Amino acid sequence: MPVGLCFLMFTAGMASAQKAENTLDASQKAYILSRFCTEVKYNFAFYDKVSSVWDSLCMAHLPMLTATQSDAEFLNGMKSLCCHLRDGHTFIFSSNNPTNSDDWIRPFPMETKRVGDHVFVTEVYNSEFQKRGLCRDCEVLKIDGEAVISYGEKHLQPYLASSTPQWTKYAPFGNFELTQAEGSRVTEIEFRTPEGKRFIIKSNRLIAWDMKKQSSALTYRLMDNGIGYLKISSFQQGSFSREKFDELYPEILRNRALIIDVRDNGGGNSLFADYVISHFSNRPIPVGQWNTPMYIAAHGSWGYEPEAYAVKPRPIMPVEGKEIYVKPVVLLVNAGTFSSAENFCVAFRGARRGKIIGTPTGGSTGNPISVDLSFGIGCCICTKHELDADGNEFVGIGIRPDIEVAENEDLFLKNNDNVVDAALKELEKQL
Repeated sequence: MPVGLCFLMFTAGMASAQKAENTLDASQKAYILSRFCTEVKYNFAFYDKVSSVWDSLCMAHLPMLTATQSDAEFLNGMKSLCCHLRDGHTFIFSSNNPTNSDDWIRPFPMETKRVGDHVFVTEVYNSEFQKRGLCRDCEVLKIDGEAVISYGEKHLQPYLASSTPQWTKYAPFGNFELTQAEGSRVTEIEFRTPEGKRFIIKSNRLIAWDMKKQSSALTYRLMDNGIGYLKISSFQQGSFSREKFDELYPEILRNRALIIDVRDNGGGNSLFADYVISHFSNRPIPVGQWNTPMYIAAHGSWGYEPEAYAVKPRPIMPVEGKEIYVKPVVLLVNAGTFSSAENFCVAFRGARRGKIIGTPTGGSTGNPISVDLSFGIGCCICTKHELDADGNEFVGIGIRPDIEVAENEDLFLKNNDNVVDAALKELEKQL
């Protein structure tokens, strides 16, 4: 079951940060690099795509990485090497806690999202920031005097694990990624309210998170036209709740048609995604086959070609003991639809239940394995190569919508969601 990358990257970052000093010597750095390069050979689901150049890349990075002047520089160099694999579930992270907790990596108490060439605040977790004017829908204009898009492209994108251009463009500005740094580091951020007022917040990151997330991972409302809107923002354990879905489901059954929105859903547990989709088809739902690298030592000694363990999963069966929802449905997606949320899209398309509307998804899923590379550095490596229900590739591409509609800034500036408008138009045609 894939694990949402945004969650993995955030928890790894929150846990620790490397000290600014060069505590790793050249031999330790060489060991970490060689260990990572070897783990990729054995575990990476798409190694066949890079096998011809991977050894050369590792060798080329060896003198540069062993000569780095700080642990942070070495860590960034490892991340840059990892980016050559072009996979959103394969990344390097620090796992060593500095003695001084003020040096731990933390974000500002807020979440953000990119829409076009704008970045907006989606959640606020600090009451003092709220008193100073920060709210959902505020636009982020500058960070330390640098235009926010330029800041993300310069300081975050070069070290970002990504499978697709759309994820590269989206991820540095999504969730908590934009403002992560050492807790003691002071940063100045310029904002603009929806009414046009500009203001600046200057602070370190050692501040209280004294406000809860305003939105739930599962929300449902009935629109004036009798069409239901179900928002699923996460399939993460601890965020998504089967019980909450079961509570909402009787209301969902009473509408005329349904919009399911998994935009900005970074994934989590695919079993939760399967549970939801099982309510929307009265026939078995086909899902895509998958394979994973397999190594048998004796076969290696006999000169066998690289092998893989391939699986054709059983279809997802309709939920038992409940009425199945058979009215018209559409599914909303964007570049932030990632990991197990993409598995949900695969099942939705396999069920032939309705149109997918939005922009191509993040294009990455695959059950990463976590490896301790030693000396306070770890990695995650994608182990699972998945196809959609029709045998098509979507990793490295994204799931393409049937109707492409890009979100515009009115989503925040005027509280008008043009993608939902397109969904309503499609459903009204069906009704």
